[in-house]
Formats: sequence, structure tokens, C-alpha cells
Amino acid sequence: MKKLLIIGFILPWLALKTPAQNVEAYARLDSASIMIGDQIGFELGITVPESFVVSFPFFTDTITQNIEIIRKDPIDTLPVSNGLLMKQNYIVTSFDSGYFQLPPFEFLFHHLEDSVLYRANTNTLYLMVNTPEVDTTQAFKAIKGPVSEPYTFMEIFPWILLGVALIGGIIVLIWYLKRRQQKKPIFRPKPKPALPADVLALQKLEELRLAKIWQQGKLKAYYTDLTDIAREYFEGRYQFDAMEMTSDEILEKLKILDVNDEAYGKMKSMLQLADLVKFAKAHPTPLENDVSLNHCVDFVKETKPVPVVSEPAEKTLTEKEA
Repeated sequence: MKKLLIIGFILPWLALKTPAQNVEAYARLDSASIMIGDQIGFELGITVPESFVVSFPFFTDTITQNIEIIRKDPIDTLPVSNGLLMKQNYIVTSFDSGYFQLPPFEFLFHHLEDSVLYRANTNTLYLMVNTPEVDTTQAFKAIKGPVSEPYTFMEIFPWILLGVALIGGIIVLIWYLKRRQQKKPIFRPKPKPALPADVLALQKLEELRLAKIWQQGKLKAYYTDLTDIAREYFEGRYQFDAMEMTSDEILEKLKILDVNDEAYGKMKSMLQLADLVKFAKAHPTPLENDVSLNHCVDFVKETKPVPVVSEPAEKTLTEKEA
């Protein structure tokens, strides 16, 4: 019974020890001799069973005091017949001449189900770093200066952009100074939407009424402004060149446009009286002066466009069904 208990304790321990004894660690240099400053490959590796975790030797920026690390690659894992091969490649160099030893490097590893650490050491390496031989019998040669190379487009391109930006800045500055000298705004205000012809005409007629021009004895100026407002309305409402037409030509045009008789009569009365004042020096009564302006107001209100109001879809559908 005691033998069975002893075997039960020993067998698991042997199961862990046996794979650990088969672990093989190595270190390898691409060459045993280099010239000073040359770069060479250095490889560390270890073969372990799949159930083991490995900790690689850790280096900062040197392998030894005289051998420096240029580049370090990630650890690479490859399956092999007896487990896993884990390796890591370095690029190293040396700037000291001499014969240097790379001592054995230690790997630590343990089984996934056991926290006991095992160790494996690599082999020892030697690296010979040579210096170039100098023939002292030869005359010294002058040191060559830097070799000039033509500029590439990508080297010139940033300077081109800088030049364009500088020229653009100068143009903008000149434009700004001119605008400022002419007392013009730097940015033009957004134009307001044009008022409808009837709204604009009614506003101007009201302003003319409040100005009380004919009350000051300026009859010709009053009727000139009144007819100009009417002509501008004709151009905006009916799109014909009323400013360049006589009163008779305007009346003929209104007939063609089928203006209703009442509105046409009021405008005809105003235009004919205005012609008498401007060209025959007539003197209308105060009542006629007010009535002329009122005739213009009535004409605008009676001939302004009527907005089209579309009926709701449901109402239209109901009417069709009915």
C-alpha cells in the first residue's frame, strides 16, 4: 500500500520533469566576424512541449556591453515534431573592435498546470569585430565634400504652395486697402428679396401723399412723381417698357391687356390730367389732385395679381365622388 502511494506522488512529478529535460535552447549569429559598424542577425530560440509557457531573455538596447541592438522582431512560434519552436530575431551591431563573448542566455518556462519554474541556457557565442586596414604608405586623400543632388518635385512643392499663398495674401491685402479707401463694405450685404409690384407701388403712393408736394405749389413735380409710380407699376405688373411710352401708348397697351373698364377709366383720367399739368401748365383743383392719387391707388388694388389658393386634396376628392 505504501508503494502505491509513493508511485502516485512520483508519477505526476516525473510527467512534468521528463518534458522539461527535452527542452533545447539555442543562440545563433549569422556570422562570427564583421567589420566595425556592420549589422548582423542574431537569433534566440527554444523548443518546448505544447503545454509549456516560455519567458524569453529580456534586453533593453544592448546584448552585451559592446554589442548594440538595432532592431528586435516579435517572438515567432512554429510547430515542430517534438512540440513548439519559439524564436526571436534581432539585428545587432558593434562600434568597438575586438573579440567579444556572448554568454549563455537563460530561458524560464513552466507547465500550464504547474507554477514550478524550469531553466534552460543557450550556448556561448563569440563575435570578432574588425577595423578596416589602413595603408600608411599611401598618401592621404582629401575629404570629399557633400555630393549635390537635384531637387525633387516633392521637395519644391511646399515652397510653391508657400509662394502661391504669399501672392494670394498680397492680392487680398491690396483689395482690402482699396475697399477701405473707397469706404466700401468688405462684404456685400445679401440683397433683400424684391417686393411685389403692387406692394411697392402702394408704398410709394402713400409716401407721395405724406410728402404734400402739391400743397407746396409744386404741381408739376407732384404729377411727374405720380405718373412715374404708375409707369413703374405697369412695368412690374405687365412687363412692358412704360417708362419710354407716352400716355396714349400706355392706354392702348392697357386696352390690349383687357384691364376692366372702371380701373382703365381711372387711370386714363389721371394720365390725361397729368399731361395737361406737365405740358399745358394746367392748374387742377385740390380735389382733382387728391382724386388723381386715389385713382392710382384704386387701379393698383383692382389690377394686382390674385393669389391662387389650392383646395385641400380631401375636399377635391369628396367633390369628385359627389
